[in-house]
Amino acid sequence: MSLASTAALRQFTFFDVEPVKDIHDPNSSPEIFKNAPEVSAMTSTTHGLVVADIHGSVHLLNQTFVSTSSWIAHVGGRVTHMVERKGILITIGEEDTVRSSILKIWDLGKFDKRTGGPSLLRTAKVQPTGKPHPVSALSITSTLSYLAIGLADGTVLLYRHLDQSLSSASGSVPKPKIVHDIPTEPVTFLGFTSVGPSSSMDAFSAPDFNATSSSSANAAPTANTNTPPNLTLLITTTSSTYAYPLLPKPSSPVSVLVDEIGAGLRCACVDWKERWVILGTDEAVVGIGSGGRVGVFSFEEPKQSVYTHMNYVVMVLPLATSPSTSPPSQTATTATPAARQRKFTADSSTISTVLSSKSGNNMSSGRADIDAARVVLVDMGNKLVAYSGAFEQGIRDVVSEWGYVFILGNDGKLTRLTEKPTPNKLSLLYAKHLYPLALSVAHTQNLDPTDVHLHHGDYLYEKGDYEGAMKEYLRTIGGVRGSYVVRKFLTTHLTPLLTLYLQELHAHGLANAEHTTLLLNTYAKVGDIAKVDAFVRSEGRVGGVGASPGVGAPGEGTSREPPFDLDTAIRVCRQAGFFDHAAYLAKRWGRHEDYLRVVVEDVGDGNDSGKGEKEGVEKEEKGKITNGYKAAVAYLREVGGAAAESNLARYCRALLDNLPNETTQLLIDLCTIVGPLPSSSTSPGNTQPQVQTGAAPSYLSYLALSRASAVPPALSGGDGAVKERDTEDGGVEEDLAVALAAGPGGQSSIPQTPSASAAQQLQTHHLQGTQTPPKRPSPTLFFAHFVDHPGCFTEFLETVAKRRWGQTLDVIPSAEPGAVAVGAEDEEAEKRDQVAVWNTLLELYLTEGTDALHVDKGTEHGNHQGQITTNNDKALRLLRASHIPYDLTHALMLCSSYEHTHGLVLLWERMGMYEDVLRFWMDKYNSAVGDPDPTAPELSPSAQVVSALRQYGPTHPYLYPLVLRFLTSSPALLSAHQSDLEELLEHVESEKIMSPLAVVQLLSRNGVASVGLVKEWLMRRISEGREEVATDQQLINSYRHETKTKLKQVEDLEDTEHPRVFHVTRCSQCNGQLDLPSVHFMCSHSYHQRCLLENDTACPLCTRQHGVIQEIRRNNERLADQHELFLAEVKENGFKAVAGGFGRGWLGVARREEVIA
Repeated sequence: MSLASTAALRQFTFFDVEPVKDIHDPNSSPEIFKNAPEVSAMTSTTHGLVVADIHGSVHLLNQTFVSTSSWIAHVGGRVTHMVERKGILITIGEEDTVRSSILKIWDLGKFDKRTGGPSLLRTAKVQPTGKPHPVSALSITSTLSYLAIGLADGTVLLYRHLDQSLSSASGSVPKPKIVHDIPTEPVTFLGFTSVGPSSSMDAFSAPDFNATSSSSANAAPTANTNTPPNLTLLITTTSSTYAYPLLPKPSSPVSVLVDEIGAGLRCACVDWKERWVILGTDEAVVGIGSGGRVGVFSFEEPKQSVYTHMNYVVMVLPLATSPSTSPPSQTATTATPAARQRKFTADSSTISTVLSSKSGNNMSSGRADIDAARVVLVDMGNKLVAYSGAFEQGIRDVVSEWGYVFILGNDGKLTRLTEKPTPNKLSLLYAKHLYPLALSVAHTQNLDPTDVHLHHGDYLYEKGDYEGAMKEYLRTIGGVRGSYVVRKFLTTHLTPLLTLYLQELHAHGLANAEHTTLLLNTYAKVGDIAKVDAFVRSEGRVGGVGASPGVGAPGEGTSREPPFDLDTAIRVCRQAGFFDHAAYLAKRWGRHEDYLRVVVEDVGDGNDSGKGEKEGVEKEEKGKITNGYKAAVAYLREVGGAAAESNLARYCRALLDNLPNETTQLLIDLCTIVGPLPSSSTSPGNTQPQVQTGAAPSYLSYLALSRASAVPPALSGGDGAVKERDTEDGGVEEDLAVALAAGPGGQSSIPQTPSASAAQQLQTHHLQGTQTPPKRPSPTLFFAHFVDHPGCFTEFLETVAKRRWGQTLDVIPSAEPGAVAVGAEDEEAEKRDQVAVWNTLLELYLTEGTDALHVDKGTEHGNHQGQITTNNDKALRLLRASHIPYDLTHALMLCSSYEHTHGLVLLWERMGMYEDVLRFWMDKYNSAVGDPDPTAPELSPSAQVVSALRQYGPTHPYLYPLVLRFLTSSPALLSAHQSDLEELLEHVESEKIMSPLAVVQLLSRNGVASVGLVKEWLMRRISEGREEVATDQQLINSYRHETKTKLKQVEDLEDTEHPRVFHVTRCSQCNGQLDLPSVHFMCSHSYHQRCLLENDTACPLCTRQHGVIQEIRRNNERLADQHELFLAEVKENGFKAVAGGFGRGWLGVARREEVIA
């Protein structure tokens, strides 16, 4: 509980004084206030300022103090009290016709056209007992739920559920309840508060802002739209204060004495947040809540009235000598309460006499001195006087409206007090170096205190109190540019303070790249490894639950965001030689590319050590990376997926050069396993033997391979690496840039182009947790990296084909365990990958088989031959396998390039290019001098030609003329294969492949073959030809005789002059004895008439026999007009089409019957 004296208050002028003039007459006050003694009450409302007079009239004023509405509220009387909430105005006044006071409720939002004033909602008498007593206090809650009226006889009336009554159609006011009744203590004030009885907060003390870097300001007062959870009615009398609980509703409510301090009439008010009641006594200002006294502020002067304006207490004091210098004033002060108490015991006329005892404008100077008063605005929380001014003619009333304080003097003058802007008030405090008070004022006004701390820090810095200044600057973090403070502490002896400031910047997550660079450079210069370690392991701004640093998968730190610029921290650690710290940062925050850059480019095989290791770091220290390549392979196994795929494109060649077997196994697992990759010790391929990685000539001629360095060049500073960035400071000042550039070793600390952000990397790392189907990378992405490692390449391709698709040289494909179902689009990509893998494997087999032929002479011949046999065998097995999807054309090119004879022949056979097989052996014979191996003629090219003809000739007869031409091309061939030639001629004769003339023409094209060679064959062919001619002549004669017979029959049928005699005795239909009536046809068929249909005019037997021929003729006649069909047949086989057209009658040849006609 605070107890401050008047002398301890600091006085300032935070308010500007301005007289309010009439809008029509700038030389006088507003018209309505010219007769100030007649003003009986004023109150602020949501619709404007409401003023009542002693004649019972009420006026609603706007901001220019012009009456917008006036009406008579109490006829023949006066208005004594007014209060408004939510547009509902409640007035209490006296009327001549009624002895007791009258309560009236008005709706300021609805106006009565008849009276010109607001609508009157309710009217009621205030008379709890038979004897009327004047009303001394009035209060209502912001929700209109409760209304309290205090009487001069110590009675308090409480109206419950007033809001419900106003919304109902009953037209009456709820029946009041007497909640307090002490006749010896007149009620002077009533107030509703919403702070519970357990509150022990000091009402008049400012919070301690030095305990924390920043404190939230008090919230601005807001109107309660709902009933607060704790609601208490505080009742103030002339000598005591009581509390009556309302909410939560007690079982047996009763008013309880909370303090034995009271106040006079108009010397009490509710604070601006409705937490407690402020009482103005002659000795002090006391704050009393529902639980008792909450604060005392010593102010030993008599109070005429007390009001509140925002966070200020407005006190009206008599303009008299201070109590400390004028003892008589103290005597007058002590007599005031008794006088006021006597006034409450008087009747209503006595109170009216007090309110109107002051005269008008024509008062004497002595009377003016008696009425003179001064207004004091005190900020109780900040212990200061914001305004103090004297009013010689006295004060009629004070009201707070529209953010101003309006003071109505007894002379009718209206004065407005306007609070100065908070920056102006703070400037006054800065000029007097009252920074704690300025901080308190800023918090009271709900302002950011950063500016106060900044001015305080600048003041202490100028005085040389650097530690104190830094404490203030630390409280400005987040509101002041960091470079402003950094520039002040760049000198050497202030480095510890600068380090502290930079650490706080990072702790708040407000450090930019330059701040991180400067802090790490500071650590590096002094070699403080412990602080570097603590810095890189610091938590981010959002921490995980139950996690510890460095635990979990790469990129899964305990925070979602680092407290510093990650790119800069990694870069500076690399430049300073702290490779382990740089790797830790990159791994923890999921910066895969940066981690691999550190372990591969900086650490490498561990032979070189950086600056950080040279300064006392033990080699076997926990977490130290001794072999960067092994760490890179292990890390890529951990991250897997797209991250490993993208980074292997950059570092795969470097890893293969140093760890060929481990890297090859990693690539195999990456291309064949869905989901997390197993560790190297549990990998399915960890039992594979070591693969030889000797260098070999370039293969894969269709790939454009880059011969750049396997390890990309390390990052370096310079103009080319500078990246413009938008920082918090809006730019780097020149002196700060110079300091940041002085990194360890003289290297520039200008930030370089960063990689992807940590958030993007984390998102990539957690792709496995999404619902997207798993997808393995294509093996073709890694082909180019095996350019110098053919052995590893072969192992990679064979294993991928087996584990990914279940394909081997000897086994029919089957689904491997863990195979992943793919969609239609992925299925096409998988097929392309299979073809690419086997095409490349074929080239590797052919390449290794060719290279094995060029071995050193000192090597054992058996090993060479075995290697050649193995590779050639694999190539042939691949080409023969029908289940392996390779490109035949590409394989043909490879076999031709590497002169693989068996492969060429095999591919030509699979592609049906049998003529190419024969020509290949023919060309090979022609390119050699005789047979390459006379001891084995069956292996000669010519023998291969004959063997191929025997294999392909039965199904492809066109090959025989080609072989005949080849065998008779030279005497040597003819003599070596004379028996084969005779066999071929016999086969040509038996299968009718060639005519004798064609055979003779083919053999006679040169002088190699003689006539004697084919004499016997020709004789047989001529004899067979003669026999065929004789046979054909016999057929011709038989056809002519049959034709003549048919023509004779036709002629007889057409003869109508000679009768036809029928000798048929049986019916051709039923085979019964023919009797009359019978029907005879010219075709010599006879029928019973009963055996024929009624309309049957043709012989049924002949009709059936000739129906097919007639249908064919009709079809031919119909097709004769389809010229497109005929032309298409002519293009395929012209002679056959024309001959067929003549036979079918398509060419317009007239039929015999048409010619005869």
